[in-house]
Amino acid sequence: MGSQPKLSHLWTVGAGLMSEAPPGMADPLIGFKVQITIEEDGNAIPTVFPAGTIIRRLKGTDQNEYFLVRLDHPVTTIRAKTKEQWVLREVALLPHFGGVRMERLLSHPEAGFDFVHVRIIRPLYDIQNNDTLDLSSSAYFALGIARRI
Repeated sequence: MGSQPKLSHLWTVGAGLMSEAPPGMADPLIGFKVQITIEEDGNAIPTVFPAGTIIRRLKGTDQNEYFLVRLDHPVTTIRAKTKEQWVLREVALLPHFGGVRMERLLSHPEAGFDFVHVRIIRPLYDIQNNDTLDLSSSAYFALGIARRI
């Protein structure tokens, strides 16, 4: 009989079987570089983001798991809903389609799994000392793609 994959291997598979790193293992998504491409943000010309780094996982007040990304440099853009200018330094990502996990970014790019369709949220408060993404104090503003770089 063939050997069974180890649990730590299962965790890194693109579909992702676990939501958090097993005890004693570092989260491989933390420190991972991504390029976020806005597909729809309500503006005639979607905002162009610089690359960013996943800096941590957050539990949302809706109990979903979000990933906080710090952009390599701030981006000034217009928020379509309010027509006001705002500066984006960090955004939270949530996979857009059910059953898809951010761990998919860890899969082999030649298999075509080097991206995830995401919802993009901007916390409207200082999130640095919070372990929870408060969605009542955050703005969902775009759909896009997070791609490994």
